[in-house]
Amino acid sequence: MPWIREDMCTGCGLCIKACPVEGAIVMKADKAYINDALCTKCGRCFSACPVNAIRPNSENPSLRSGRCGGMGLRRGGGQGKGMGGQGGR
Repeated sequence: MPWIREDMCTGCGLCIKACPVEGAIVMKADKAYINDALCTKCGRCFSACPVNAIRPNSENPSLRSGRCGGMGLRRGGGQGKGMGGQGGR
């Protein structure tokens, strides 16, 4: 799901023009806002934004903190931590 970096959005409205779903992107306080319930994730807004203010969810800091909080620990040293002596190092 795309999200808008408000600090980068210039309010040009090009993303609204590029979006095929009416009302999926609207202006709020001179910044673009994506309605997640209407967005079809087509990606047209990404290429329409001249300042790259529309970003993928993987870069959304509000989703990174808290959600999947323990995932990094498991990937880095949780599950495989005790297997170092058994592997072929």
